[in-house]
Amino acid sequence: MIVVIAIAVIVAAVFGWFQLRDRISDQGVEAASQCVEGSAVLTVAADPDVSGPVEQLAERFNATAPVVRDHCVRVQVRATASDVVRSALNSGIDSWDVGALGDRPGLWIPQSTADVEAVTARGSIDGTPRSLASSPVVLAAPTAVADAVTAAGSSWADLVRLQRDPQALGLGEWGGLRLAVPTGSDTGATTLAVAAIAAGIRGDPTTPLTVEQVSSRELVSAMSELAVTDTKAAALSTSTTYDALASLENAAGPDAAVHAVPVTEQQLASTDSSTLTAVRPQGPTPVADHPAVVLSGDETSTRAAATFVDFVRQADGAQTLRDAGFDVDESEYAGVVAPPSGPVADALLAVLRNPVLPRRATVLLDVSESMGTAEGGATRLQNTVRALGEQFERVPDSTELGLWSFSENLNNSLPFRVDVPTGPMAVPVGTTPRRAALDSTAAALTPATGSFTYASLLVAYLDAVAGYVPGRVNSVVLITDGSDDSSLSKEELLTDLTSAADPARPVAVNIVRIGDNSDTSSFDDIAARTGGTVEAVSTSDSPDLIDRLGKLLY
Repeated sequence: MIVVIAIAVIVAAVFGWFQLRDRISDQGVEAASQCVEGSAVLTVAADPDVSGPVEQLAERFNATAPVVRDHCVRVQVRATASDVVRSALNSGIDSWDVGALGDRPGLWIPQSTADVEAVTARGSIDGTPRSLASSPVVLAAPTAVADAVTAAGSSWADLVRLQRDPQALGLGEWGGLRLAVPTGSDTGATTLAVAAIAAGIRGDPTTPLTVEQVSSRELVSAMSELAVTDTKAAALSTSTTYDALASLENAAGPDAAVHAVPVTEQQLASTDSSTLTAVRPQGPTPVADHPAVVLSGDETSTRAAATFVDFVRQADGAQTLRDAGFDVDESEYAGVVAPPSGPVADALLAVLRNPVLPRRATVLLDVSESMGTAEGGATRLQNTVRALGEQFERVPDSTELGLWSFSENLNNSLPFRVDVPTGPMAVPVGTTPRRAALDSTAAALTPATGSFTYASLLVAYLDAVAGYVPGRVNSVVLITDGSDDSSLSKEELLTDLTSAADPARPVAVNIVRIGDNSDTSSFDDIAARTGGTVEAVSTSDSPDLIDRLGKLLY
């Protein structure tokens, strides 16, 4: 009897426990379905190129009545340029400007990992971003240009040469590539494209670039050549990617301001263009990978963001993204260009927005006796030569430089001497590289007597006008610490400069004046007459001299 009763009690207890468990479970489900903690809104800030399909997926997600931590969650998508969100995050996620930017997002889907790398406030990001949708960066170009780039087997690094050489494409009236590099409010495709170009020039596109590399003379010169085409193209370079695309679509002929624009393949497809073709240069591909970035917030927000990301990554979500023109698998790319870090992207864009303009400058250096004055442990001439040497090393290959020196009877009966003829830095002087020729020649200069400044300047000016190169800043850079000793008066010099000037071939006389100089007003008049400037430094051993020369030569 005792055993039977014990068994009955145990059975009853087990049955009751199961009943209680089911009731508790049912109550939990009921409580969850009733959202006992209320509702919650997850705001998704998505780059405009991906916001459409993400919004479709958000509507489907909302239709499943999702519950996260006893909150009924609803997802709302706001199309926001990646640059805008990145800047806001760097100001601090807690200081998000709701009035200007809308509700604070819990999830951010920028155009590429490069946007994430540019976020310096890393505490605003929760977890590791994962790619949702990819699109390779390509060149949008008219068919003739696209075919020529493809036929040439061009890589990203080759685009600089195609930009520089109007004959490189072999298209006759089309001329060079005329690549626009938009740096407006949506810099994503531009940044990825120029990073691919810079990395290709450095030799390894799959290894991240460093700030030191993109600040090198080689890459600054290359980026400047990409940015500087003509006035119309320069105006487009400050526009948005879509503005540049629209301009190219409306004028896709040989005389157009630009012939190509870097865009994502999806962006070009979304325009449904009938005149532009996508060109993918050879080698590793720059990719806009649209990572899902969960932003720091309360647990409900971060869990809701993660839940929505998982929903998007399911098969139906992936198909929706494919239908919108995206890839969801990067394995088809023959290597991917490493996305640039924030500082690298900033350095690249800084050069594009403020390119180093190609110059043609003849340096006219005073080697009169006063330049032998000691200042800071060396002579004025030695300090000046050292400062010039830094500029000889920095200037891009496209710059044309020459070096003349002057004093009195320096070259037989002439007060001046052409030490290195003015020419492109990339072209050697005889068999000697021009940079080396400029350095060694300048270092060998020694002070002499007299200072026939005016006569020497006039001849250098006449030579500069005769050798004028269109599309460049043409100038004579006079560096002196003294006044003129010749019989040529200031009035005669100004008259002769006016007679030699050609409005179609403008040449400025820029003057760097070292120390106290009694000829200050004369130099001001000379600079004003030719459209130049006067830069004064108190001593030759000051960093100011390097800075002033940099402004005039770099």
